[in-house]
Amino acid sequence: MFRRSFQTLANYCKRNNYKGWDLFDGLNSKIFSASPLYHSKFLRLAWIQFFKRSTVNFRQLALVPKGYNPKGLGLFVMSLIAVGRIDEAKRLLNRLRQMQCVGYAGISWGYNFAWQARAFYVPIGTPNMVATVFVANAFLNYYEATGDIDALTTAEGCCEFILKHLVLFNGEKTLCFGYIPREMARVHNANMLGAALLGKVYRYTGSHELLEKSRKAMKYSLEAINPDYSWPYGELHHHQFIDNFHTGFNLIALNDWMEACNDYTWKDVLKKAYRYFLESFWLEDGCPKYYHNSLYPIDIHCSAMGLVTCTTLKDFDQRSMDMAYKIGRWAIINMQDKAGYFYYQKTRFFTNRIPYIRWSQAWMMYGLSKLLNNKV
Repeated sequence: MFRRSFQTLANYCKRNNYKGWDLFDGLNSKIFSASPLYHSKFLRLAWIQFFKRSTVNFRQLALVPKGYNPKGLGLFVMSLIAVGRIDEAKRLLNRLRQMQCVGYAGISWGYNFAWQARAFYVPIGTPNMVATVFVANAFLNYYEATGDIDALTTAEGCCEFILKHLVLFNGEKTLCFGYIPREMARVHNANMLGAALLGKVYRYTGSHELLEKSRKAMKYSLEAINPDYSWPYGELHHHQFIDNFHTGFNLIALNDWMEACNDYTWKDVLKKAYRYFLESFWLEDGCPKYYHNSLYPIDIHCSAMGLVTCTTLKDFDQRSMDMAYKIGRWAIINMQDKAGYFYYQKTRFFTNRIPYIRWSQAWMMYGLSKLLNNKV
């Protein structure tokens, strides 16, 4: 089942040349961007939310083109490397090299769409932590598979970008990395993803600066964990929610950092936080809960991150692989179309079947590749 699901999904993505629509790409509409409405913060936010929440895909009608998403391409690269398709992965890496952001120190990537949040507007061409880290991880995976030194150099350049542009504060014992240059919100998955990348590059370069700053960033987010070992998304009042896939990001980032830096100070914390993840975000049949206290919306991103988390942390809990198989089966049976792609969400009343390339396809391809590599 898993191998067939992966192959039909991979075929779908390859047929589409790894291009597609994104959950947040509404501002790429050639109609809306050419109108005076685009200059209103409120209307930009409303336009994005309309496309995000609609179960009908109006993107063709609004002239929103399909595009290459750097984070999605990074996930596709890691998936292809995992199943031995190295040449195909290299072609996508070459495309990623052409999509780097300009005007910043080091090497970085952002999203292929402008983005309006409640607090700020992010133009196309603005780099961010998450996209940069996932692309850097793809280059690191390629380096580990082939020994290509240029790939390692690219990942080093990403660390330079993070240290030059994304340090929110640097105290005596802790520091925190931000999500976007010049934005001050403290978000734990972004901070920990940055710390994990610095730790991975330290493993190959021996840079003392990367080790020490990554350790301080990890310490900052470890101090934010709740007494029950749940993780709030961030520091702001409206960032206090506890959700499925961001918790998975944190767990994987901590595990990756410990392995890369050979420092297991927080091993017991990781084990307990992972236990919370297993016991709080899943129904018995493998259906994902979005929040620790709420089932809906049932989101394919949670299923994919569940596969990644359970297979990566399988040695921390004996329930891991059984849970991974349940998660995979549920997602394939309930969320995969006959054409190969995965649906976006199920709510209490309807299913959103729009085939988002990054949010759904890239993540499920990566999750299934991890499951196939662990299947015995």
